[in-house]
Amino acid sequence: MQADGLHRAAALLSNTLHEYRPDDVAGVKPVIEQILAKREEWKRVMLQVEHVKKTGKLPDPVQVPSSVPPANGLAELKLELARINVNISKTKKKLEQNPEHKKAQHWAADLDKLEALKDDLKTQIVALTYATT
Repeated sequence: MQADGLHRAAALLSNTLHEYRPDDVAGVKPVIEQILAKREEWKRVMLQVEHVKKTGKLPDPVQVPSSVPPANGLAELKLELARINVNISKTKKKLEQNPEHKKAQHWAADLDKLEALKDDLKTQIVALTYATT
């Protein structure tokens, strides 16, 4: 399965991190970026697998923004993440309470988009928090 291969690749990359000196940030950064990319790809595959298990068909291709609009700082990114978490919670609650509603598929698609935005924001926050310039 594709997800297993991605998980294994990320784990193998993660296992190589101990080979770097603690102060070798420049050497570790490309490996960490590869690990994060593998994890993001794994998350996308797992979302598709979950969608197929729930609905029995592949999800419709959706246009997910490649990134969240740039913010001025870490605080704004965290605020946006909190807002998205609230929207995810509300959407999940709607889906749980009304699974047979005529807009349930639309809500599920919105939930997938919000989850992707959340993952993107988390990646940006990590990059800003641990950026070495």
